[in-house]
Amino acid sequence: MIMDNELEGFRRDRYFARSWALLTRDRGWVKPVLVLSVALLVPVVGLLGVLGYALEWARLTAWGVNASPKQRGVDVGACIKSGWRAFLVILVWSIVTGIVVGVLSALPLLGGLVSLAWAVCSFLFSVVVMVASLRATIYQRFGAGMRLSTIWQMISHDPVGLLRVACIVLVGGALMGLVTMLVMTAALTGAVSELIWYLEYLSYGSAMSSSAELALAIRLLASLVSSMGPAIVVLVLLDGIMGVTVTLLAHTAVGLWMRQFDVASWGRDEDPLPPFKADPRDAWANRSWQPMPQQGVPGPAKKDEAAEKDTGAEKNLLPELGPVEPAQADSSDQGPVSEGGR
Repeated sequence: MIMDNELEGFRRDRYFARSWALLTRDRGWVKPVLVLSVALLVPVVGLLGVLGYALEWARLTAWGVNASPKQRGVDVGACIKSGWRAFLVILVWSIVTGIVVGVLSALPLLGGLVSLAWAVCSFLFSVVVMVASLRATIYQRFGAGMRLSTIWQMISHDPVGLLRVACIVLVGGALMGLVTMLVMTAALTGAVSELIWYLEYLSYGSAMSSSAELALAIRLLASLVSSMGPAIVVLVLLDGIMGVTVTLLAHTAVGLWMRQFDVASWGRDEDPLPPFKADPRDAWANRSWQPMPQQGVPGPAKKDEAAEKDTGAEKNLLPELGPVEPAQADSSDQGPVSEGGR
């Protein structure tokens, strides 16, 4: 169970639980998941729209807005545009990484190790690309997702947190694979008896004409389609729903992870990142842990008055720093896919 205060600001753990709490925050949260699952059936445009929808919701999450995905009044065009921008980012990152891994894999001594390491860590790359895509969505610019130095600074600052997010993708993919295997096994079990009969019948091909063999093969194909068709439809629906859910959870988990970089204070794309935010629980732990002097054990020696005066004089020499005003989001930053204000 996630309390409301756990959804505020940055926390370094429980990314799945908090993403799930945001996804199911409003009644009827199943509706956008089902609509997005159906949208996947639309070639190209549907996939771009689903990806853009997830990124626009994650953009608001990174800004610090705790809201569930929008259920009405979604700007489909803006979602497709964001999805197209993210697709270009993913494409460029994939091409460059593929070239680098291909060259390293061709080396005589390191090739095998590089191929093994890439096979193990490739799921981490998908999350790194999510970070780049979300940064491009925040700035609404393709180039922001190509700012390698800034993205590397973010990843190297908290790789453990990003690994937690990657576990969502890994477990989600494993569950989808398990469901696919179970459904297809059940479907094939019902078709095995007919398949064996037809294969046995085809073994007498020498006594059959070519037209008879063709007719028998067509009957075999029609029988398999009729027996496995319902299972395939169910599998497509289940994989679509699970895929959309994992996509939404993983992208908003990246948004929660990105809160530590104070997105509201970001300037231009080329500007350096503002000071990082820490988990408030760390500050509380450091403040609350104070060794108490026991009886019979002298506490810290008191400073004399002269030393205190000198310290005060030194403090007065320091310049006073005024508050830094964070960048404010305009009304367009509310995004097309989430309800509620900042």
